[in-house]
Amino acid sequence: MVDDRIEEELTIANEQFAEDTHGVLQGSLRRLDSLPSVISLAPTATAGEAVTEMINNRVGCVLVTEDSKLVGLFSERDVLTRLVAKGLNPAKVVLQDVMTSDPECLTRDSKLAFVLNKMTVGGFRHIPIVDDQSNPEAVVSMRDVVEYVVSFYANLVFNLPDSERGKPSSREGA
Repeated sequence: MVDDRIEEELTIANEQFAEDTHGVLQGSLRRLDSLPSVISLAPTATAGEAVTEMINNRVGCVLVTEDSKLVGLFSERDVLTRLVAKGLNPAKVVLQDVMTSDPECLTRDSKLAFVLNKMTVGGFRHIPIVDDQSNPEAVVSMRDVVEYVVSFYANLVFNLPDSERGKPSSREGA
C-alpha cells in the first residue's frame, strides 16, 4: 500500500516534470542570478598561476583575456589533457600555449535549452558569457544549469524513496 502510494506520487511528479520542463528551459541565462565572477589572466600568465586561481576561487576554468577581450579559456580538462598528460611543468608553460583559443560564447539572453545543447553537443562544461562588445561577463558551467533546473524540482530530486537514493559521497576535486 505504501509502495503503491510512492509509485503514484512519483508518476504525478514525473508528469509535472515533463509538462513544465519546456517552460524552465525556455528561460534565458538572466535567470541564473549567481553566476561566478570572471577570473581572467593574460595569455602570458603561466598555467601554474591559472591553476592557483582556479583552486583559490573554487572554479573550473579561467578566462584568458587581452585588452579586456576574450581570447581563450583554460579549464580543468586542459590541465589534464594539455599539461599532465604531456608531462609539462605548469610553472613554465604560458596559457597561450595550452588554452582553448576562441572558445564558443553565449550572451545572457541565450535560452537555457540552447546552453544545454551547446554543452552537450560540444562537450563543454564551461561556456563564457559575453556582452555585445565580446567582453566577458561571467562563465556558465554545467553545474550552474543543473542546480537551476533542480531548484524547480527540489521535492522530486531531494525526496526520493530510500530505494532510489544514491549513497552520499565526498566531493572530488576543488
